[in-house]
Parts: sequence; structure tokens; C-alpha cells
Amino acid sequence: MKVSDLVKELDVTDMTIRRDLQELEDQNLLIRIHGGARKLDNGSLPFLELSHREKRDINPDAKNEIAKLIAANIHDHETVFLGSGSTIELVYNYLDLNYAKIITNSIYVFDQFKYDDRFELILTGGTYRSKTGSFTGTIANDFMETIYLEKAFIGVNAINDNKVFNANEDEGVIQRIVLNNAREKYLVADSLKFNSLDFYQFYDLDTADYLVTDSKLSPELKEKYSNWVQIIN
Repeated sequence: MKVSDLVKELDVTDMTIRRDLQELEDQNLLIRIHGGARKLDNGSLPFLELSHREKRDINPDAKNEIAKLIAANIHDHETVFLGSGSTIELVYNYLDLNYAKIITNSIYVFDQFKYDDRFELILTGGTYRSKTGSFTGTIANDFMETIYLEKAFIGVNAINDNKVFNANEDEGVIQRIVLNNAREKYLVADSLKFNSLDFYQFYDLDTADYLVTDSKLSPELKEKYSNWVQIIN
């Protein structure tokens, strides 16, 4: 469609249409061309990476339920990595500790903990991804290669059989490094992410120790995925 046709049809300004088309292209919903936009050539959507803000509004009850379970598995004086994600961001609200060392590559997790003296807080640094609020790349990876963790909690976008996926390869690399350096490896996914796929496979499910999810996971799916990992829900 042409921008001029959209302006007439929707009775809004040219600037509004161009801004909205840019936002839709950023979400991989269309392709902008000179003077307008067209649908994707293949007629279907590629894997769509949602922003942190968009993820916050999805399945909030499940996110809080999972955050409580994560908090229950963190104890005093442990060194813990909390990864990026709208679920893990909520963990701070449910922690009842005197002291723990928290390492994260998420600016949103960092913001939750930064004024609380009970926690020794470390932000990895690295290349900032504004879409998810996470730090990735060589600086973050090199730092995490040197860190021993008692526990790591890593959010995932999709799980399919023994394969674990997310939407970005740079985030997948640091997540894999973190999990490999942790004594106890926890993957985090709500029940909507089972039997699904995303862009980048970064881990095998049977290499993790635990998978934390919500109570809406069906008995059938719990039985299936328990063949690879211990499920906490």
C-alpha cells in the first residue's frame, strides 16, 4: 500500500503513517518500500522477537508464579546469575535474604537490585541490546568465562523436545557460557513456550538441571519433558 492511500483511508497525517510503518517493520510484520509498504514475500511471519516492554504484558500471572519459584531456590550467601527476561526481572520482589551476590547482564534486573544493600551486585557490561535490555558480545562473554556460579537462571523463548531456543544468537552465546559455568543450571519458561520453536538453538535441555515453569503446564507436557530435565512448577 502507498502512504498516500493510508493517509486518506485512516484520516491521519503522513508522519503518523510513516512512523507506524517503521514500527511494524521493526516487528517484522511488513517491509517498507519507497512511498509505502508491502507484505512479506513468503506470506508468513519470520520468528518475531518481542521487546522487553511487550513481553511484560504477556501471561503476567504465570510470570509471577515462576518468579516466586526462582526466589525460593536462591539462598543466603550464594553467587547467582539472573539472566534477562520479563519473568526473571520479577524475582527481586520475592527474595527474603540477608545477603547474596547477584550477577546479571540485564539492565532491568540490575535496576531492581541496585538500591538494596543486602545484595552485592555485578553488571557484566558489553554491547547493549535495547530490545531486551541485555548486554552481550565479547566483553560480556569474556567476563562470564572467568566467573564460577553456584546457580544460574536463564530465560528461554522456546523449547522443543531436547532443544532450547531464543531469538538472538549473541544472547544465546552468553547464556550458554553462563550455564556451563554454573554448578546448578536452571532454565526458565512459562507453559506457553513448550513444543515451540525460535530462531537460535543455544542449549540442550538434558544438559540443564532444572526447568522452572508455571502450574498451567499440562500433565502430558510435564511427563514428556521430564524425560530430559527435572521440572519445577
